[in-house]
Amino acid sequence: MKRERARTPRGPAALVADVHYQDAGASELLGRALYEAYLAERAGPSVPVFLLVGANSSTGDAVGPFVGWFLRRKGFGGPWLGDLSDPVHAANIGERVKEVWERAAPYGREPFLVAVDAAVGRAGQVTVNRGPLRPGAGMGKALPPVGHVHVMAGVATVPFGIWFAELDRTVGMAEVIADAAIVFWSLYRGSDDLQPAAGQPGPVRDEPALGRRPAVCPLAAPAMARSTLPGWGRLRSGVGYAPRPYGF
Repeated sequence: MKRERARTPRGPAALVADVHYQDAGASELLGRALYEAYLAERAGPSVPVFLLVGANSSTGDAVGPFVGWFLRRKGFGGPWLGDLSDPVHAANIGERVKEVWERAAPYGREPFLVAVDAAVGRAGQVTVNRGPLRPGAGMGKALPPVGHVHVMAGVATVPFGIWFAELDRTVGMAEVIADAAIVFWSLYRGSDDLQPAAGQPGPVRDEPALGRRPAVCPLAAPAMARSTLPGWGRLRSGVGYAPRPYGF
C-alpha cells in the first residue's frame, strides 16, 4: 500500500522534519529541510560537509557508512566523510572530525557540519534536527557533541536491537538520506553564495578562519585554534566539554 506523502511536522524547535523513509517524496522533503536548517544555523559564508557516523560491523549502525556508499556511487559533488570501507565511528570520530577542515579548505570557507547517524527509537523514521549530534547517546556512550545540524535514522526500538536491525531497512534509509543530501547540495549550489564545484578548488588557506560557531567538535579542532572557541575549558564529567546551545 502506498504511503501518504511526507509532511513537515509541528514539534520542538530543534526538529525540522520527521518522515518515514518509505513516505512518498521523503528525500525531497528531507533535502529541503536540511537546507532550511542550514540557512537557520549558519553563522556566515560556509561550505557544508557531511560526517557520516556509524560502524560497518552492525546492520543497524551502518546507516552512515551506507549513506557514504550511495553518495560515492551517485557521484555526489559535495564534501563528505565516512563510508563502508572507511567508517567514522566512536573509536575514531575525534581524529576523523579533524579532516572536516581539510575537506572544506578547497572552498576557502569554514565547514558547516551535517552529521548523520543511526538512532534507537521509531524504526524507519528519519529526522532532520537543528543542533549537534550526540553520537552514541542511545547506547549510553558519552561522546562530545558534533555538528551544526544532524540527521537521525531510527533503526531499532531498543538499544541492543541496533546490532540485529533489518538490513533492507538500513539500506533503504541510507539511500533516502543520500538522495536528500543530493537535493540539499543542489539547493546550496543554486544559492547566492555559490561554491567551487568538487574538483575545481578555490583558494586554500593555511588554517581555517574561526567564526563565532566553528563547525567541528572543539576537542578535534586544530590545537592552535582551541583557545578561540566559545566555551573551551568548561568541563563536564565523561565528556570534557560542555557546549553552548547547539554545541558550538
